[in-house]
Amino acid sequence: MKARGLTLIELLITLSILGILLAIGIPSFQQQLESSRTRSAADMLMGAINLTRGKAVATNRRATMRKLGEWQSGWEVFIDRDFDGERDTDEPPIATSSALTGVTVTTNGPLANYVSFIGTGESRLAGTVSNGGFQAGSFTICPETGGNGYQLILSRGGRVRIDTLSAADC
Repeated sequence: MKARGLTLIELLITLSILGILLAIGIPSFQQQLESSRTRSAADMLMGAINLTRGKAVATNRRATMRKLGEWQSGWEVFIDRDFDGERDTDEPPIATSSALTGVTVTTNGPLANYVSFIGTGESRLAGTVSNGGFQAGSFTICPETGGNGYQLILSRGGRVRIDTLSAADC
């Protein structure tokens, strides 16, 4: 009767090949996870901006999205009844976001603390119901460990577009 199975040498060769394949594949898998996490964060932020604009247009009132600490720590969306860019106790949150992990979010000056829209859908700095200087700027979303990122660009009219950034730009 002939024995069936693998010899010790065949098993060691198979495990060695599997180890080499894993050593090659795991770094690119981690890079793919990082890229996916960064894109997801950019999409979440863009969705929140669009939600804020949509609420302002739907209710014909000023709606604001304000950061909680830093932008990557989360944000809240609310109808800004007193037009000051701050959520007061009589202004319940429409939506809130949890913290984003593995990414950094930076902005330029006009978007440092909040994004606010008036009833026509235009982005405006805090002021009165339909006044205040126009608000335009950009969010830069990059992975914490370096790599390609995204930039959300808010136009004067209140629309947002997304651009990709190289690792050098992050």
